[in-house]
Amino acid sequence: MYNPKVSVVIPVYNVEDFIAQCLESVINQTYENLEIICINDGSTDSSKGICDSFAQRDNRVRVIDQKNKGLSGARNSGIKDAKGEFLFFLDSDDWLSLSAISSLVNASKGYDVISGGVLAYNESNGDFRRYKKRRSSKINFNKDFFQLEIVVWNKLYRKEIFNGIRFKEGLIHEDEEFYWQVFSRSPKVKTIDEDVIFYRERVGSITKKSSYSDRYQYNYISIIDYIYPLSQKKPDLAYPFYKTCLKFLKQLKRKNAPFEAYEQYIKRKYGVEDSHTFKLKLKALKLSHWCASRVARSRY
Repeated sequence: MYNPKVSVVIPVYNVEDFIAQCLESVINQTYENLEIICINDGSTDSSKGICDSFAQRDNRVRVIDQKNKGLSGARNSGIKDAKGEFLFFLDSDDWLSLSAISSLVNASKGYDVISGGVLAYNESNGDFRRYKKRRSSKINFNKDFFQLEIVVWNKLYRKEIFNGIRFKEGLIHEDEEFYWQVFSRSPKVKTIDEDVIFYRERVGSITKKSSYSDRYQYNYISIIDYIYPLSQKKPDLAYPFYKTCLKFLKQLKRKNAPFEAYEQYIKRKYGVEDSHTFKLKLKALKLSHWCASRVARSRY
């Protein structure tokens, strides 16, 4: 029976209101061959005590204490400590469906990354909605870049894919940069149409605020500077790169702050302009991207 160990990595920082629900959802998984690694990232509330109580209840739970390094630093500690054949990253304010890990593992034979569906939970009104429309398929990542959510927390990863890869510490949008690191290696990817995770949209979350600080602006630039060389090495990543640039520019324009300098940096360095000429260029890249996708699928 196929029964690989899965390491579930949970960064924990001041989430005393949510961590119990998160951990209950993991220890009650129908798939039992788990190690559950809670990285206590310098919490100052009762989060550590709650994690310790779960470790006493279930010997699959381990708590690692460290000084505060942020989300990326906590995830990196989990990667380093993980003993499983597969890794799954779970944020401490989210929770899993009962059969999440089982469904992902069952789809994992021959694949490096298995992506599941997400239900977003609106904390203010209690509503659930589908995070993104999905279809069950195997994916050629370079050709189907935007089919997957650009997040790390709804995917099962074969651990060996992390050789030489870590989250960049200090970034706020660390998922974007990490996503490119992993998937520029052209892993074998599969999606399943089952919702595996409940994503909590927290009221007052910093990523929902209308005004971003200079740190957020710097992060956009840092990510674009990192992914540009990857797109140059692989021509079929050109379209995803420019789409990412445009996405960042649109996000910058929505903020209530002077972002002109950042916009000009992106436009001048990478030729990304909100103009008719650039839109034609993007359409040409999209057509090339689509044609390559059709050819790649015909080979399966």
